[in-house]
Amino acid sequence: MSADQIAERLRSALRRGEFLPGTRLVQEKIAADLAVSRIPLREALHMLAAEGLLVNQPHRGMVVAELSPDEVDELFGLRLQLEPALAEEIVRGCRPRDVDALHRLAEQIHDKGGDAAARAALNYQFHSRVYRLSERPLTIRFIDQLLQLVEPYSRQWVRSGHDLQRIDREHRQMVEALRGGDATALARVIVDHIVGARDHVLAALARVTG
Repeated sequence: MSADQIAERLRSALRRGEFLPGTRLVQEKIAADLAVSRIPLREALHMLAAEGLLVNQPHRGMVVAELSPDEVDELFGLRLQLEPALAEEIVRGCRPRDVDALHRLAEQIHDKGGDAAARAALNYQFHSRVYRLSERPLTIRFIDQLLQLVEPYSRQWVRSGHDLQRIDREHRQMVEALRGGDATALARVIVDHIVGARDHVLAALARVTG
């Protein structure tokens, strides 16, 4: 398995909540679990550290990044700058088969209810597929990194069960905006979606840290 493949496996594990913020990664165990050698594993870990997902701490090694409320707020601010601005390109690149695929994903997310891990994987697929329609690879790379960084904190909120109906409704509204070719509506829903997530995630963090 290459370093790129290992890195993607670890990103998926982080999205699923297998490694929580602040967790020290034991390389020997990960190498054994993935049946990989230490050299590509180390390379993969350094890749994730360069993306901000891991931090190399003295005397501890690689640790899952643990962000402050201000840093999480900053991540959502960056999302607000990048994601709504893609609406016109997304609509332009969208085809009926894309709308159908996104509709199925939105319904699968709804069907998972409060299963945070299952929702996280599908939610990532949904948003990634939406943004890939813009065909703006550099912007998408940055957005993908932001989604990866904020996911552990979003998952804590989803696990609480708060406001899941709003999330599902906004996913469906995105699909309908794409179905109607309405870039203005799509941008508006993306903004509402990010702001709603930010407010709930920060509120959840305040309860934990307060």
